[in-house]
Amino acid sequence: MPTNINKAAYWDQIYRDEMTPGWDLGAPAPPLKHALDQGLIEPGRVAVPGCGFGHDARLLAERGFKVDAFDISKRALAGARKRHRGVKNLKFTKADAFKLSRFSGKFDYVYEYTCFCAIEPRRREEYARAVHALLKSGGRLFGCFYNHGREGGPPFDVTKSEVRRIFAPLFKIKKLAVSRHSIERRKGAELWAELARL
Repeated sequence: MPTNINKAAYWDQIYRDEMTPGWDLGAPAPPLKHALDQGLIEPGRVAVPGCGFGHDARLLAERGFKVDAFDISKRALAGARKRHRGVKNLKFTKADAFKLSRFSGKFDYVYEYTCFCAIEPRRREEYARAVHALLKSGGRLFGCFYNHGREGGPPFDVTKSEVRRIFAPLFKIKKLAVSRHSIERRKGAELWAELARL
């Protein structure tokens, strides 16, 4: 595992060396689009930690959400701002996902996609607490966890049992199932989750 994974410089280097990092789909994630098309998530204020180039954040904004998208990488955010300039109700902020206490209790939702699998596994409980703190009473965490089954990372593997172990003390797990709407290379590996803050 890289020793500097918690540093912005690590992620800036990836965005510097790769014009489009491997996790970037170049478009919103199909599981998110499906959920919104089906009306499974009603508009509200949503935090998007680890937003990268911001494709999902833009879709949420276009569907009526007020979006605060965060990333530790200034290069990721520069790319996001360039791609989504002028989109209403969408704000990009440079911030560590673990250091968002100034936003405590501000959000109806937190949207998760490729952030949890990018952090050190030893910090996963800390991440669950940070997400919990962002949400209003009754707020929800929704999105995908990446259960790719490989060794090493990032991205680090995330299993159903681990999601339950880490989040169940803080959230009611309303749904946790393999998404049927993933892109081809992630089919069977994305766990769609809907978790309600306790």
